Amino acid sequence: MKKSIIVMTAVLAAACSEAPKTEVVIGTYGEHLYTYSFDHQTLEFSEVAKAEARNASYALAGEGCIFAVSEVGEGSGAYSFQMDEGANVQMTADRRQTGADPCFVMMYQTGDNSRYMMTADYSGGSVSVFPIRDGQIGERVEQMCFEGSGPVSSRQEASHIHQLKEVPGKAEGYILATDLGADVIRLLKAGKGEGTLKLEHIKDIPCPAGSGPRHMEFSADGERLYVIAELSGEVLAYKVSGSGEPEFELVQRVQADEVNAGGSADIHIHPSGKWIYTSHRLENDGISIFKVNEDGTLEKCGYAHTDRHPRNFMITDDGKILLVACRDDRSIQVFTIEKDGTLTLTPSKLVFESDMPSSITAMQ
Repeated sequence: MKKSIIVMTAVLAAACSEAPKTEVVIGTYGEHLYTYSFDHQTLEFSEVAKAEARNASYALAGEGCIFAVSEVGEGSGAYSFQMDEGANVQMTADRRQTGADPCFVMMYQTGDNSRYMMTADYSGGSVSVFPIRDGQIGERVEQMCFEGSGPVSSRQEASHIHQLKEVPGKAEGYILATDLGADVIRLLKAGKGEGTLKLEHIKDIPCPAGSGPRHMEFSADGERLYVIAELSGEVLAYKVSGSGEPEFELVQRVQADEVNAGGSADIHIHPSGKWIYTSHRLENDGISIFKVNEDGTLEKCGYAHTDRHPRNFMITDDGKILLVACRDDRSIQVFTIEKDGTLTLTPSKLVFESDMPSSITAMQ
């Protein structure tokens, strides 16, 4: 019996040591951005590193490099950092060449493996493009500015670009940019030009008036585009077709925000493809849960309350955990994802002293 206990203890110890961990980068409104290791078994966060960065409200990382925006009005810009083997983070570039208030970063790779960083510039109503060489942001090579407005005068007085998303599948080189201010999604085409990257505005995909499209997700097969509309609180579902230039047909509008607070924020699809989650702020803060039917339509099946002002959130690759950045309570909350897609709040929480977390993404 004693031997069995020893063997079982050893097995449990080995299982614990092999428990998966996810490295995450956390952007904030404040003076720092952070990298943490999240343990899937203990649900605990361990700080890996932090770097000084003013209002790095959205950040992403991969291959030892971190990229982030600096959302500070007319003086806005973008950062790049590198992390050494000792987990020390060093800023490698600070480019004050974005439009005002960039709020999203996307990496884009061309056919010849050249890499570029694109920012969605909210107040500037623009998309800015920077080359990436040896993990460092270079000087801006392209900026496309947009004009437009919508019926919600307090929020749609001008174009507000909020997120960028590459169109998957055969439509190589096409990029979507949500314009919250103009109630459209801009379809762009990226192409090489004189040794650099150029953008072409192909057309606009209309959204319902006053909806305010914010963030997007594609289904795994690329045949559906789901958009969370910040102002109307709806999920807009588009059918995607075409083997060349993609076509988008709005096929469903489903309410996600339960109280019409006008603060819907983020959207993500579960790795299984069975559920979609959206975050909502300003009132009745929380996460809406949708079942994805076989035909791609959505059916609301739950709601989980969060701390104040949930913005960006992420789902771990194994589909078991959802981490949400709640700005106004300066917290990262941890939810487990049940077999039916519903969310269970855990006691685990990461709380910052003064920085206000606004994004959390897994390191690639």
